Amino acid sequence: MKWKIKSKLIFITFCIVSISLLCSGTITYYYVTGIIREQSIQDSQAKLSQNSFQIKRIQERTEKIAEYIISDNDIQSLLKTNDLLTMEQDYFKKKAIEERLRKFTALNDFITNVLIVRADGEMFSNNSGYENYFESYLQEMWFTELAAEGGNPSFSTPHPFYYGNGNGYLPTVSYVVRYRSIVEPDDPGALHTLIIDIKYSEFTAALQQSLGQYEQMVLLNSDRVILYNSKETDPPFMPDNIEHEIAPGKGYWEDRQYIVIYNQSMLKGWLQMAILSKANLFAKINTILFLFVAVILSSLILIFSVMTPTISRITRPISRMVSAMKRVSDGDLNMNISIRTGDELEILANGFNRMIAELKEHVRSSIESEKIKRRMQLELLMAQINPHFIYNTLNTVIYLSHANRNREAEQMTQALIGILQDSVHKEDRSFFTRLADEIRIVEKYVEIQQCRYPCRFQLEWNIDQRLYDLVVPKMILQPVVENALFHGICSVYMEEMGRIQIQAVQTEGTVEIHIVDNGKGMTFEQLASLCDMQSDSTGSPERRGIGLANVRERIRYHYGKEYGIDIESGQGQGTRVILRIPQVTVQ
Repeated sequence: MKWKIKSKLIFITFCIVSISLLCSGTITYYYVTGIIREQSIQDSQAKLSQNSFQIKRIQERTEKIAEYIISDNDIQSLLKTNDLLTMEQDYFKKKAIEERLRKFTALNDFITNVLIVRADGEMFSNNSGYENYFESYLQEMWFTELAAEGGNPSFSTPHPFYYGNGNGYLPTVSYVVRYRSIVEPDDPGALHTLIIDIKYSEFTAALQQSLGQYEQMVLLNSDRVILYNSKETDPPFMPDNIEHEIAPGKGYWEDRQYIVIYNQSMLKGWLQMAILSKANLFAKINTILFLFVAVILSSLILIFSVMTPTISRITRPISRMVSAMKRVSDGDLNMNISIRTGDELEILANGFNRMIAELKEHVRSSIESEKIKRRMQLELLMAQINPHFIYNTLNTVIYLSHANRNREAEQMTQALIGILQDSVHKEDRSFFTRLADEIRIVEKYVEIQQCRYPCRFQLEWNIDQRLYDLVVPKMILQPVVENALFHGICSVYMEEMGRIQIQAVQTEGTVEIHIVDNGKGMTFEQLASLCDMQSDSTGSPERRGIGLANVRERIRYHYGKEYGIDIESGQGQGTRVILRIPQVTVQ
């Protein structure tokens, strides 16, 4: 069954729009979901890195303080047992240790208590009068578990510590170090214990500030005992073997419901975890998905109802244009169609009409251009030999021969032959030459005129040799020099030496050749008449020669109307002729 173009367009449009909307919606959903997921993971990893940095900083500072205390010779010397001391001396020694320990707590506000338990069980702290409390304090499970592990420096689990400033019991994390006194290194019994109590809030403050969008945040020690839990319940997604899930460099693991981001850049193997709920993370996307499906269905209904009459209006002008194109293909260039739809079809019809008009103009222009080309070729060939110039030159040669000035006659004859060779012995289709060849023709021409008008004028060149390979239309300099000589310098008596200057100026891809003379110049009327001259065959050959008009028309024919000749002159001020051509060199 053959379908009409209207039915085809409706069906194809419906299919393309439906498939495009569905595909774009699906791709957009998964793409945006992936972006949100990756961005959330990256943001979470950055937050956890900041938290870990703060916690690690507290750990490092605590270890440094412990090192300072252990390596302090004064403290360790005061800790040394001495049975010969009186009770008063022993009291003041204990006070001295308390004062030194108090300096560490004063300089580090996150430390609440520093306790040293000497090998014999005597305790020294920055908080005096707590001996009885410390005895029970050291019997608590957190300390006994650390003591049973062998005494390696480690942080305890959170436990209560009594603050004597009226705050009562507050959570605390203790750093415990067992060390041998530096002043009694050989005494096997001189094994002391240093306990630094740290505010628990110093570890949890950063975590609580970062809780935000997370379902739960957890801090674990190296034994994977929970040090901090943002909720009272266990994490919703916690594998039996956490170490198996922690892949180096990955920073997270996930299942269908949760994403767990972790960081273990802290000391002592601590692990920080933030748990993201995918349901909360993608809640906004699900709303967008629902709206997108509704938009797709509404769009399909709207497109189907709008496209049917629109396609009908489109197909009618198309049929008219097809008919017009067939007539044009048969050679009828007088075809013109009128479509007023106000859309692309109207633009297409107008473009079709312009194309036909331009095609007709192109055919007409091609015929006219061919006529102009043939006429210019004929005029160029006719203008290459100036009978008047040859007549005067040969008369001068005869005169020089009668006067026995054979050397000058020979030079003039050779120069004339050179000009005739350059201007006549060329192929019919050779319209261009090098600037160097034009310079040579002018020099030969001037050599002849110097014999006719000795000591009347001089020629000056100011052309960069790099422009000698410039491609120029043939015979464009000699006619201008001839006009400057006969109508500017030699046509009147001049007290000063006549001077013709030729220079070339480069300006952004264009070369201007200036021919300047100091002759009699022209009046405003003469200059206006010369600027309005046309390239025709009228006028005397003496004045025209190849002619400025001919030169101008040939330049414009080859390069366009933006190129040609400009003339500047004034009565008694000489004349400047500017030839403007594009800069093209011989390849």
